[in-house]
Amino acid sequence: MTVKKTLNKDKEFIKKLKQAMLESGFNQVSLAKHLGIKSGSVSKWIRGENNPKLSTLEAIAEITGKPINYFFADDSTTQNIIGNNNTQTSDKTEKDLKKELELLKAKQEVQALTIENLKLRLERLERKK
Repeated sequence: MTVKKTLNKDKEFIKKLKQAMLESGFNQVSLAKHLGIKSGSVSKWIRGENNPKLSTLEAIAEITGKPINYFFADDSTTQNIIGNNNTQTSDKTEKDLKKELELLKAKQEVQALTIENLKLRLERLERKK
């Protein structure tokens, strides 16, 4: 993944986060309060300086009523895939497995964005030396 692609994905995430907040009636302060975190954390996400942890992103998806992949997929491919992983694999239907696969892909996106963000921060620190 190149830095340019990462920046575009970060911008898409920021856009989707703002939209989800707007549609669900949250501002930065109220979202942070609802999540039990500092409002500065939400501010950093919106500025693209940091990304939420996966567990936090799952909470954001739940409280805004958005599927987790909403924050990464373009509008034409967004599906409602929030679900849990409590059922046994053998008991899962094809639909359940597809949802689980989509959720894992979304989680992988979050991890990839976090890695790229850390790489960028490291590059900035190295340039300051």
